[in-house]
Amino acid sequence: MTNDPLVLKRVMPCGKRQLFDAWSRPTIMSAWFFADQKAVKPSTVESSFTVGGKWSLTMHMENSEPHMHGEYREINRYNRIVFTWNSHIATDSIVELTFRELSPNRTEMTLMHTHFPNEESRTSHDNGWNMCLDSLEKYLAA
Repeated sequence: MTNDPLVLKRVMPCGKRQLFDAWSRPTIMSAWFFADQKAVKPSTVESSFTVGGKWSLTMHMENSEPHMHGEYREINRYNRIVFTWNSHIATDSIVELTFRELSPNRTEMTLMHTHFPNEESRTSHDNGWNMCLDSLEKYLAA
């Protein structure tokens, strides 16, 4: 296991309530949560957005349908979300999101993903998260 956390910071073009909703509402998540522009249709997202609630996501890409799932561990409305992340290359890793509003239309988001089984998994998630956050930023700017 690698103890090196993946930390990504982005300033998103929205208030923190809108950003929080983008992570907490399945209908919004399905519109942006995919790894690249090769999605053939919106992602399928199911979520029980409560502490202890389960979530699942299937991306519908040209050549694959990666599936992720987990459980919400912490929810601090408009400020922080923590959940487990399970994929074909990581089991029970942890994702922590924090939101800090800089202005009514700008929010700094920090994503920290930890507990990777190896460096290859961490690198793959780094690439995937950056593509997903690019999609989120485009969605919020539209």
